[in-house]
Amino acid sequence: MQAAAEIIGAGEAQSASLADILADAFANDPVLNWVIPERTLYPDFFRLIIRDTFLPGGIMHLETGDRGAALWLPPGRKLTVAPGLAMLSLFARLLLRRGPMPLLRIPQQGKVFERHHPQEPHYHLVFVGVRQSAQGLGVGSTLLKQGTRICDQNHLPAYLESSNEKNIPLYERHGFEVIAQENLPGGGPPAWFMWREAR
Repeated sequence: MQAAAEIIGAGEAQSASLADILADAFANDPVLNWVIPERTLYPDFFRLIIRDTFLPGGIMHLETGDRGAALWLPPGRKLTVAPGLAMLSLFARLLLRRGPMPLLRIPQQGKVFERHHPQEPHYHLVFVGVRQSAQGLGVGSTLLKQGTRICDQNHLPAYLESSNEKNIPLYERHGFEVIAQENLPGGGPPAWFMWREAR
């Protein structure tokens, strides 16, 4: 019998676990596969954004059984990665393994997502994921409840980009509504942009 999901706030000590969980959860994600078509780089990608964006000013949630993780940004914070050796190394490996196309797709995806990003203050659920071996057990729902509780306590809406159509019903059950949909350029996959009013 599976243990009930319990969520804790995560910090630097849990960074490796967060990155490992999200790399596994997003291994078959249509948008991430299109932007970074090299799954072996996903742990390094998540470690980089956790270090540069979420440790300094984000909200990180970890399921205590190491089955799921969520990364939120509070109002006024943006997803940023500082130029440096870690980023250059990631881009160099991507270029060597997959050629120049992914390096063109990264800014294309950024422009599409930026176009739909709401201006009013909100909490931004940037990533939520559950290990493939633990999907369908309620871990994702428990992570969403933890995050949306913070939004409601602060009387602020929430926003997310869904990169996988199969996740939309889960988000809708937690109060999110699709406000836009757009395919990424050049035959890329669709993305759904979702909004949730505070309750």
